[in-house]
Amino acid sequence: MKAYRSLIFLVIMALLLGGAYWFSHLKNKTRTTSKFEIKFTKPPLLLDTLLVNKLLTQNFDQQSKQFKESLDLNMLETQMKRTPEVQNIEVYMIPQGELTVEVTERKPLFEVSLDKRFFGDAKGILFDYHLNDSLNLPVFKMDSTITSLIQTADLISKLRNDSLLNVELEAIYLDEDEYILELRSFPFDIVIGDSTQLTQKIEKLKIFCAFQISQDSLKGYKKINLSYKNQVVATKI
Repeated sequence: MKAYRSLIFLVIMALLLGGAYWFSHLKNKTRTTSKFEIKFTKPPLLLDTLLVNKLLTQNFDQQSKQFKESLDLNMLETQMKRTPEVQNIEVYMIPQGELTVEVTERKPLFEVSLDKRFFGDAKGILFDYHLNDSLNLPVFKMDSTITSLIQTADLISKLRNDSLLNVELEAIYLDEDEYILELRSFPFDIVIGDSTQLTQKIEKLKIFCAFQISQDSLKGYKKINLSYKNQVVATKI
């Protein structure tokens, strides 16, 4: 009789534990991941919490109907990395069971002037331009025949490392494989050629700008060429 009671007790406990497991399973299955805790590694310029949550909801509407234990977090990250404005994203689950999304936004380095406006980053990757005039970035005037921006992005990044050009550089474009700059405070075009000997070219530009400010005889030039060694060629046509 005693053994019989023990068996009944074990059966009842098994039923209770099994019921608790399936109740928890069913509860989790009804919960969705349509809301995420969004964190940015740096203050964002293009994205915000509402927009990221919207992107997550749009991309993973079907997955958000699954219970959380079955979600493939790597898949979420891979899908979100396809969003051009996102440089990196990490999705993880905190002990409370909520999903946290940590976003690193792609940093705009310059604008690109095409039929539609874009941003370009230091790696030459283009992403949608959301009008934000406060960024005051230089514009690369490109045409549709250019397929790679890697070299141009590298050049712009080096130019903007200079304190003067970081403020003054307004536009850059290619003319027969030569890069030409436009500055905000000076009316002439600046031919720099390719990106070789860039430090020397910048120094020659600074000297010419300083002389033009102090001497009227150097005013009226339309173009200066820095691609020649140890000299600056200035023309008024």
